[in-house]
Formats: sequence, structure tokens, C-alpha cells
Amino acid sequence: MATVITPASLIPVSSTSNLTFTIQHEPASAAGYSLPRTGSFKNCKSMLELKQLQSQITKTGQDQDPSSITGLISSCIEMGTDVSLDYARKALEVFVEDNGPTGSLYMFNSVIRGYSSRGFGDRAILVFNEMLCVGVCPDKYTFPFLLSGCAKAGAFREGIQAHGVIAKMGLFRDVFVQNSLIHFYAECGEIEHMRKVFDEMRERNIVSWTSLIGGYAKRNSPKEAVTLFLEMVEMGIVPNPVTLVCAISACAKLQDLELGKKVCAYIGEFGLEVNTVMTNALVDMYMKCGDIDSAKRLFDECTDKNLVLCNTMMSNYVRHGMPVEGLVVLDQMLQHGPRPDRVTMLSAISACSQTEDLLHGRSCHGYILRNALEHWDNICNALIDMYMKCDKPQAACALFNRMPNKTSVSWNSLISGFFKCGDVESAWQLFQEMPDADLVSWNTMIGALVQDSMFMEAIELFRKMQNQGVEPDRVTLMELASACGYLGAVELAKWIYLYIQKKDDIQCDLRLGTALIDMFARCGDPHGAMQVFSHMAQRDVSAWTAAIGAMAMEGNGKQAIELFNEMLHQGIKPDAVVFVNLLTALSHGGLVEEGWEFFGSMDDSFGIKPKVVHYGCMVDLLGRAGLLAEALNLIKHMPMEPNVVIWSSLLAACRMHKNVDVAKYAAEKIAQLDPERPGIHVLLSTIYASAGQWNDVAKVRLQMKEQGVQKGPGSSSVQIDGEVYEFTSGAETRPEMDRIEPMLLEMNCRLREAGYSPDLTNVLLDVDEPEKEYLLSRHSEKLAIAFSLINTGQGMPVRVVKNLRICSDCHTFAKSVSKVYNREIIIRDNNRFHFFRHGSCSCKDYW
Repeated sequence: MATVITPASLIPVSSTSNLTFTIQHEPASAAGYSLPRTGSFKNCKSMLELKQLQSQITKTGQDQDPSSITGLISSCIEMGTDVSLDYARKALEVFVEDNGPTGSLYMFNSVIRGYSSRGFGDRAILVFNEMLCVGVCPDKYTFPFLLSGCAKAGAFREGIQAHGVIAKMGLFRDVFVQNSLIHFYAECGEIEHMRKVFDEMRERNIVSWTSLIGGYAKRNSPKEAVTLFLEMVEMGIVPNPVTLVCAISACAKLQDLELGKKVCAYIGEFGLEVNTVMTNALVDMYMKCGDIDSAKRLFDECTDKNLVLCNTMMSNYVRHGMPVEGLVVLDQMLQHGPRPDRVTMLSAISACSQTEDLLHGRSCHGYILRNALEHWDNICNALIDMYMKCDKPQAACALFNRMPNKTSVSWNSLISGFFKCGDVESAWQLFQEMPDADLVSWNTMIGALVQDSMFMEAIELFRKMQNQGVEPDRVTLMELASACGYLGAVELAKWIYLYIQKKDDIQCDLRLGTALIDMFARCGDPHGAMQVFSHMAQRDVSAWTAAIGAMAMEGNGKQAIELFNEMLHQGIKPDAVVFVNLLTALSHGGLVEEGWEFFGSMDDSFGIKPKVVHYGCMVDLLGRAGLLAEALNLIKHMPMEPNVVIWSSLLAACRMHKNVDVAKYAAEKIAQLDPERPGIHVLLSTIYASAGQWNDVAKVRLQMKEQGVQKGPGSSSVQIDGEVYEFTSGAETRPEMDRIEPMLLEMNCRLREAGYSPDLTNVLLDVDEPEKEYLLSRHSEKLAIAFSLINTGQGMPVRVVKNLRICSDCHTFAKSVSKVYNREIIIRDNNRFHFFRHGSCSCKDYW
């Protein structure tokens, strides 16, 4: 509780008054609130009538009568307009000036109540200060009005001071006052203060419980709100409709349908009437919990559909990705009412954006113009987004240029739209022209670059963001984690994780934690991935999937099985994606029997029908084990048509096990599905070359040339001291080559002494052996490994990211380097990770 202070401290700092407050007691006549005869004032319908009546009273000399002024003030408060409220305040000031403060308590309370109820909390506080200055002592009716005003004005400091005065005046035990304090603290988000007031109450009524439950529900503590509601019911306290609306809204936030139905059962049990507000809450709860049918039934049965209910249905339809249904509601509103407002149109425009329906979007724009809604910034921003998604950047730019108040959201919507249209140059130019780029702007740019696979550019932009002193948030870090994962930038990945650990204001929630696990896994750091996983307070199926995926990257099938079983033990139901990662881990680990077992359990135990990607994992598993006949048989008996990935997996197995006939069959199937896939031609030519069938190699090369299929050059990148170095196969122009050349010579000599011999079948040109050896020595991963050995300390791991599948010679080369130089070599090619340690690879020589 705040320190008890004198009411005089409530007077604004700018006030020149130095009065101290002394508690005085009003005469009994004033404190009793005996209502004056105000029939004439009550009959006034406008300020003009009221002023005319006041003039008549003044002429008769009754303007000094307290009952007359009280009636005047009460009528002004009931009118509730800005003019009438200020008139009431002026009348009060004149009365006090002429007659002194005696008998004015009711008048002050009325004016404070009037300002507070109209949302003018700051004016209510000023009237309260004036009340103290003239020496009028507040009572138990004053503070609920004052606290309501403080809540609406967000005046937490003044509310705390009022609480101190309440305690000093001994009004703290009044239920009405205590309820007002609970409401004030709830509105200000001060949950602990709110709960403390509630816990100290000697008696509580339904308003006390409702205020507390509502406070928790509003302040993102829905679980506590529902728990309190159930506790209240168990104590025998009958909820009112407002209490139930608070509890139902909390269930909606939790998205817990079963709990929502449990709460709704009390409506019938206590015989409560389902009013319009409750119907809105029920529809919102059912929609957010995914029970669309129940929500639609309630909506259709409602005979008095108000604007809030229609907006609730529309916004939830759009949120659930059901834009057409949302537009149907709009059509009903236009035909039968209620009249759509700006909230309606926001949902409608979002629906048009989802469907990329330009015709309906323009119709919505026309309605907005006809009804003067274009001055709302969020409406214009939504229209910009809609036009961009409908590939109409000119319309979006025209709307943007006409906006008198271009907010950061406006700029960000346009920037994001240019990226979605593929116009990176315009997006970048607009970002540079932006007067005050905020964190959202930076996040929009970084996220767009990541979505466009411009990962290096995204990281570079992040560095510029840091240089300008902009602190990243969890959204920034999630996008950055994605970029790091794709680039394999492990140093930056470790920095991100340390940064999050040091920042108290960045919560590593489920989404961020899962992104970090995936980031470390893609960077070839399964230990880092599991460290993040072990520190997560909560884990959903996505987190478990990412952890199992990290084991798949490493080829640790047994650990993947342990994680899967632990997930089941924790009560987490697996989905189809979990089985993809699990089967991949089993494939990389060579666990054939376990693979068949888990593949069969998908439908039998968990009701998950295997999809083509699961069959692909099994083909890969069987192919790795050399069971090519079984793999081909599985493909032929698939319940769906095999895709290019399935046949590619079989073709890769044929390369490993040198089965030319099956390879030729698989290549024919791939050519039918995707004749322009360059990797397949290269893989098939490699198989022919390893068998010495040079005529077939030439045929494949000729087909590639005739079809215009080009194989991109192999490239490999390494990150050293935060800088990324990229090497291309056969490149001789890099400045680092002067140092790499002698290192390659040394490595070849030492490796040959250790038994390494180049595998010349990987050279798909019919040239002499010295030329083949030279070409092999210039493969990009060898250049990257040599450069890393020169520029990293003894014992440091070498991490290489390659754009193509690693060849058999480079695979043998990396194994030898890991043994001779006692280094861990981690290579991520376009197929998987290879962890080379002490002369062996995690893939068990199946690359």
C-alpha cells in the first residue's frame, strides 16, 4: 500500500496554492443529500431552455438557494454534454464564491461524477482539487467517482494518492469504496494492488468478485480469472451477467472450449438471461476456441444482431482464414443492418486482402469514401495492404500520397507490399526515405529480406540497425534466427542466444524458443539446440518437433526415439510433422526396423495417415540400407503418386550402391515429372562415370545442353570472426588463394601419407588423371576447409555450408582431414549435415 498522504498533495504541482487540508465535517443537512425540488430543471430539454429558466430564477432572487443550484447542476450532469458539464462547474464555482463551501458537497460530487462518467477523468481530478482547496471534505460517495475518473485518465499517481486519503479518513472498510479501488487498479493493470485490496476486504459482494475477475481477464491473466470464477461459484455466490461475460471472455483468451462450456453451463443453472452482451461474448468464445458451428448457430438464432455481434463474427471469420464467410456477414449487414462502421470495414478489407479480391476491395473503398471513414489511419493502412496484395502498387501509392498523417504503419505497409510484389528496390528506397524508422520498420525490412531468401542482406541490415542504436525485440530475433539457420552462421546464432539470456524484457516464449532450436540445428550445433530445449519452461508439439529435428540433423536416431517417447509421456499428441523429423532421424541413423515400426504406428496408434513426405523418408531409409528392391516396391504400392523427391531419394541410393539399372529407371521417372531439374542429370552422370560408362555420361550432358538445363557452380561458405567468406569451385581469383594454394599442397601430402586417394570418378570429364586430380582439388568445400584451417585456432571446429550435394571424394577428403588434423569438420550440403570426427562421418558414408 502506498504511503498515506494528505489530500492537499493531490493539488497539481502547477498550482500556486499552499493550503493544507484539515478534515471538516459537513452540516447534517448537506451530508444527508436531501433532494431539492428540481422539477422545472428536469423538464429542460436543452441548454437554451435551462439558461432561460436560470435567468428567471435569478430575477426572482432565488439564485442563492442551494436547492436551486443543486437542481441546475443535476440537470446539467444529466444532459452530459461538454457544454452542460462546464456550465455545471461554473455554476458551482459561482455558488461557492458567493456563499462559501457549506452545503456544496453534493454539488461537487455531482460535477465529479459527471466528468468521470463522460470520460473526462482529468477534469474530474481538477474539480476534486478545487473541492479540497475551498475546504470541502470528501465522503464515501466522492471517491468512487474520483477513482473512476483516475482510471479513465490513466492517472495512476493521483489514484494512489486518493487511496492514501481513503485510508486516512477511515473509509477503507466501505465496500463501495473498496470495489472502486479494485476497479481502478484493474484498469491501470496493477494486478498485485488489486488483489491486495480484495484480500483485505472483510465482506465482499458480487461487484467485488466481478471487478477482480474482470481485472484478471483484461490484463492477460485469463487462467486466474476463470479459477476465481469457479472459486466464487463454489462459495455459493451467484454470478450476474457481467461476471459471466468476464469469465467467458477469459475462456476465449485461453481458447479452451471445454472450460468455456463448463462456465456456460452456469447460465442455465442459475437461470440467467442471455442478453446481447452475453451473446457477443459467447459467439466470440466459440469462434476463438474453434467451434465455428456453435458460434454460427448462436449468431443465426439472434434476432437482434447489433453492430458489436456482427463485427465479432466478421473479425473471427477473417482470423480463422474464412474471408468469404466474413464478406457474407458484411452483405447481410448492408441489406438488413446494422450499418457497418470502421471496425466492420477493417475486417472486410482484411478479407479482401486474404482472397486478393480486388473487386470487393474497391467496393469497400467506395463505401469508406461515401461514409467519410478515410480519415482513420488504420483504414487507409488496411487499404494499402489490400491493394498491394492485389498487385496494384499504383493504387496503394496514390492512397499513401493522399494521407495527411502517414504513420509508421503506413510506411511499413507499403514497404512490406513492395516486397510481396517482388519490388525490392522500391521497398529499400521507401525505407531510406522514411523520416523516422521505428523498430517495426526495421523488423519489416529484415523479415521481408528473410522471406525473400536474402539472408546475408538481412544480417547486414541488422548490423546497421544496431549501429543506429535500435534495440531488437523478439520479432527481430526470430527473423534473425531464421537467417542464421539458413546461412549456418553459428557465431551469430550463439550471440543471439546470449543476447536473449541477458535481456530481461525479451521473453523466450514457445515460438522464440522453437525458432532458436531450429536455428542451432540448421547451424550444425545440436548441443546448442538441446541446451535451448532443456531450458524451455513450456514445450508444445512444435518445440518437440524441432528438438527431434536437431537429432535428425546429427543422425542420432536413438536420441530422437528417446525424445519422441518422452514427448508421449508428457501427454503431447504427435502430429504429421513430428513423424517427418523422427523418420528422417531414423533414416540418417540407419535404423530400418525402428523406421518400419514407427511408420506403421502412424495410422494404427495415432490416426495419422502417412503422406508422400513420410513415404519419402522410408524410401530414403531403405535406400541408405541398400534395400533398393524394398524401396522400389514401397514406391509402387504407395496410395498416392510418387513425386520427384521420392524418385530422387531412390536415385541417390543407386549412386551409393552403384546400381545403374535402377538409377536409369528412377531418372526416367524424374525426367517425366521435372525434366529441368539439373541435380538429377548430374547425379545420373556421376553414377555412369563411376561405372566407367562415358558414352552414357556424354548422352546425359548432351540432353542437358539440348534442354537448356544448366548446373550451377558449386559454392561453399565459412564464417570466421563474424565475416562470411564464399568460395566457388575452380575459382582462382580470390585474394585468399595465395595462402590457400600452399595449404592445399600440404594437406594433400599429409592425407596421402594417411591413406587418402582421390576418387577420380567424381570428375565427369574424360580427361587424363593429373587434370582430374587438379579439378578435384579445386572443389569449393576443399577451398573452404583449407581457408578455415589457416584462420582458426587448433582444435576449433570447421563449419562449411555448401549449395550442392557433397561428392564422394570431398566426403572422403573431409573424413581424412578430421583425423589427420584432429578437427571436427561440419559440412551442411543441400541434402543434410555431415559431422566428421576422428576419420568417420555421422552419415555412415551415405551422403
